Amino acid sequence: MGRFIVKRIVESLFVLIIGSMICFAFIRVLPGDPAAAMYGDQLQKLSEADRLRITENLGLDKALPVQYTKWLGQVFQGDWGQSTISGVDAATVVAGALHPTFLLLLSSQFLIILLAVLFGISTGLKHRSLYDQAVTVISFVFLSIPPFWFALMLMIFFSVYLGILPTSGMGNGQLRYILLPSLVLALSHAGYYIRLLRNHIIITKDAGFVFALKARGFSQWTIIKNHLLPNAAIPLLSYAGMSLAVSLASSVVVETIFSWPGLGRLALKSALAHDYPVLLAIIMLSMVFVILVNLFVDLLCAWIDPRLRIQVLEEGK
Repeated sequence: MGRFIVKRIVESLFVLIIGSMICFAFIRVLPGDPAAAMYGDQLQKLSEADRLRITENLGLDKALPVQYTKWLGQVFQGDWGQSTISGVDAATVVAGALHPTFLLLLSSQFLIILLAVLFGISTGLKHRSLYDQAVTVISFVFLSIPPFWFALMLMIFFSVYLGILPTSGMGNGQLRYILLPSLVLALSHAGYYIRLLRNHIIITKDAGFVFALKARGFSQWTIIKNHLLPNAAIPLLSYAGMSLAVSLASSVVVETIFSWPGLGRLALKSALAHDYPVLLAIIMLSMVFVILVNLFVDLLCAWIDPRLRIQVLEEGK
């Protein structure tokens, strides 16, 4: 297990370094002038010498590899740069948006797991029934609907027509404020989990060990709870790690529509305002979070099923 952990950590660090290079280069080639974002219309009144001095102070006059090396060294020292709009440390700006985004992701993941367990098991046990077909069709419909359109429809129905849920903001941490955005994220991704668990139940419900357990007098719910669900944990965990990146990307749209003060909304505002230090900090933080979650999932799956770590170690030889 120790060799497997070391191998996965080294691979994660390699992915992080390569990803940081790509993100830094991407940010630097984006259109827009950070100096113009800082000084606005006053930039036109500055002399050419002043503009060059501003560019030098921002480090934009150096070659891209030099800029990256300097930025990486600052990051290791805890310096993510300063916002070109507010002048506040980028880390401080991003830290203020962490809690709302994590709260939204946790609530949506809770709904996803609840829907997956409820409908995935029931459709798997009633394979090819009318109920199974109906849930399958509905799942594909929600997977096909663009999140922004679905968010607007829910807002119109529950907020404008019924008037029972707020349209924007976090309020004072009340549950009613997070229902719509978390529901949009959950229903946009729950179909994958439902199908994955459904297919696993279909495959394993007729396995030999299930018939043996039934012959010994175990109830169907006991077999599902103690045997089928634990066997489905690995594929569900693996997909949960991969889908996290998709959920973070979708949160940009959802947070913007519902004015949810999280990382997604902050990323969009920073991109539009050419506040590249904050935008880069958000992208890097999201990347680190996704990599850490996938690393944790890999280690957890390897701990549950030792065959996985043996296979990975043999592939590395």
